[in-house]
This record gives sequence, C-alpha cells and structure tokens, in this order.
Amino acid sequence: MVSWLAALLLFSCGRCAEPPPLQDLGPFQRNSTIGTDFFGINEAVSIPQAWIRQGHIQESEEAAELQADARLALDLGVSIVRANSPVYPYLDHYSLLGREWDWRQSDLWVKTVQEAGLEALMVIGPWPGNRTAAYTPHYLPDDLDAYAEYVRRVVERYDGDGQDDMPGLTRPIRYWEVDNEPDLHHTAPAKGVPNPPDPSTFETPAEYAQILKLSSQIIRATHPNPTILSGGLFRPHAQNGRQYLEDLLAISGVKESFDVLSLHCYFDANHLDIPERTMRLAAELMPGTPVWITETGVPSIGRGPHIDPEWQAKMVVSVYGSLLAMGADRVFWHTLSDPPNPSRHIKRAPFASHSLLQASDDNRPGPGGARTDKPAGTAYRNLVSVMAQVDPQSLQEIEATGGRILQTDRGLLIFWGSPTLPSGFTNGVSLLTGEPTTSSDSPAWFPNPTTEEP
Repeated sequence: MVSWLAALLLFSCGRCAEPPPLQDLGPFQRNSTIGTDFFGINEAVSIPQAWIRQGHIQESEEAAELQADARLALDLGVSIVRANSPVYPYLDHYSLLGREWDWRQSDLWVKTVQEAGLEALMVIGPWPGNRTAAYTPHYLPDDLDAYAEYVRRVVERYDGDGQDDMPGLTRPIRYWEVDNEPDLHHTAPAKGVPNPPDPSTFETPAEYAQILKLSSQIIRATHPNPTILSGGLFRPHAQNGRQYLEDLLAISGVKESFDVLSLHCYFDANHLDIPERTMRLAAELMPGTPVWITETGVPSIGRGPHIDPEWQAKMVVSVYGSLLAMGADRVFWHTLSDPPNPSRHIKRAPFASHSLLQASDDNRPGPGGARTDKPAGTAYRNLVSVMAQVDPQSLQEIEATGGRILQTDRGLLIFWGSPTLPSGFTNGVSLLTGEPTTSSDSPAWFPNPTTEEP
C-alpha cells in the first residue's frame, strides 16, 4: 500500500513526499512551513491512570509503555503531541502537589517525547482539566501565590535556559496551554460527582480569565520565548461555547494574554457543519489570531447508521481538509489508540472509538501490547504522506461541482464528495488504501500534473 503511494508521488511530483526523519529535527531547526506541522495527536504518549492504579503497569514498565506510544505516533507521521492535564504526566497544580513535587513522571514524559524528536504541547492549570469539579467545589485556588509559584517552577524546569532545568533536557518546551475546556466546566456538571457545584457559578469567564492572565504573566517572565495557548474550548460551535468566548474576550487583558486560540471539535454527523462553525467563530471573534484545533475526532461506532470504521476513515481526511481550508494552523486528533476490549459483549462508548489505532481484543494493558491501524489510521498516515512537504501558505479551497477540493502547491486534496477535477488532473491516489485511482471520490490526492520533456 505505502509503496504504491510513494511510487506514485515520486513519479508525479519529482520527489518523495515522505516526511523528513523527525528525530533529526529539533524545534528550532524544523522548517515551520512544511506540511507535517499540521499534524498532532492529543494524549498520544500517555498511560491510563486506571492501568497504574490497578497494577497493570508497574513503575519499571512506564518508560517502555511511553516509548511504544512515541514510536507509534512517529510512525503515523505526526510532529507534535499534546499532554493534557488530567492524564499522564499529571502536571496540573493539584496533582503535582499531591505527589509532593515528585517530577519523575513528567520528566520521563518529556524525555521520551524529546528522544523521539517530537514537539510537546503541555497543558497546565490549577486542576485536572476534564472533571475539574470532581476535585474542588470552587475553581479559583485558595492560594493564588502558591499557584503562581507552581507555574513558575514547572516552566522553569522545562524552559531550557540552564537554570533549574530538568536533568537531561535537550531543548525547551515552547508551547503552553492554560487549562482545558473551561466552557464545559461552566455549562455542565461533572459526571460521576455526588452533589456537583452549580456549573453556572463554576469556572466563570471572569475566574478563568484570572488564571489565564496570571499563568501567562508567569510563563512570559520565566520562559525566553514561549507560545501560549488559551484553554481549548469544548463546544465553540454551540451557543454556550460562543457566549463563553465572547464574555472571556471582553475582559481587559485577556486577548493579550495568549498567542494561539485553542478550540475543540467533536461530532458524529455525516456533514462538516461543526468544523466550519468552529472556524467561523475564530474568524469572527479573533481575526488574524492563529488557531489550533487541539482536540478533534469522530467515532467508529455509534448510533447513526452511517457510523462505522470506514466512515471514520473518510472523515479523518474530511475533518482535516475542512479545518485546514478554513485556516487552522495545527490539528490534533483524539487520540492514538482505542483501548483493548477483552469482553466482546461489553458495549464500548462511542467516544472511546475515536482513535486511529486499535489494541487487540486479547491484549492485556501493558508495554509492547499489539496495536494495529484502524481504517482511520491508514487514512491518517496516507494523508500525512501526501501533505508532508506542502507549503501552508498555498492552501486554498477552490470551487468544485459535486464535492470539495483543497488546493496546495503540490496537488489537490479531495476531502468531500466526488468533485469534478480541473483539467489535467487524471492520476491520483486513494487515501483510504494508498492505491492509484482515477476516481475523484473522496478521500483522494491528485498530484500536480507533470510536464514531459520534449
């Protein structure tokens, strides 16, 4: 499959479009205009807390498990991975204090990611950022000075300035995201929490603004050259997400406190309305600000008759194509691998099926467990291969009858429907299989036609 893809691209484009070896490129040497920068995975390098709690992973096995994740992420072709605050390496204030400033897990995570040549996006904040109300009845920490010191110590450890750095740090962590899904905490009670606090009074825009501005101030005072992201909004396409962002941006100093707007985009509909509403919100409220979609995904199982593994694979390309066409700078799929399912009769929640890879049904949790591509994983790696050397400045959606096309400097990405192709584009490749095709059925890639020598 991949050999067909590589051969076709080599013939059509005059050079191999495989991404460069990431392990040879540090963050300051990487060419920021190459297409591999589009591709990230959320929580790709991680260990479920339940595996540690239930004894499936011993402390001595954690390094091997993280290394296996990093290798799989690299093999898919991504350039950056996101460490969310409620998962390994548990770098939020609450968790770090709970283990009495023990840096073992966060240092191991950073070491693994850097040795793989991946860039890191680190989420920090006062609490684990998915079910915050499970840990506190009120969002703002009682001691904001202690929280500020936490931010300073974490950033100082990984900023690469030679002062109080992590032993063995090879390069700075440049990307810092402040908290996760604040609008979700403000609009829905935490699941599984007895008597949760009223969400309408929890993590209000004013409260989150206080944490965002304080964190930003400390990060910029500590780090020589950081990039700061706002906390990824859970539902920016919905009215409550839009209202949260509008209220947040109206607070003095908020817009100046971050460099990149972080948004999430989850859905299971057989159309692209939600990705496009997500990007329109960014264009309307923060025009000119870089946008990273730090979590997105569609399931491979679910209630809709259209939802199956093959549909998910098509939507991987559709989601990326739509988001990139509307100006997203980076897009992080959620997540790397679906969990094993030892009992086939147990019905899995659709959200647990968003991943690109699948652990085998008989695989116990632990390092070295077998994981294989879902159809979505195959489509993802084929998409990375054809977009690897694309110039982001060249991306432009062009008018097409019967479908949608993203034009690049190296070819056409067919990401929806079966559009009529421009003249000269006859030999393409299916991104589902990697095989040559003359059909414009999405998802497909058609390299720019070559001009034969006379």
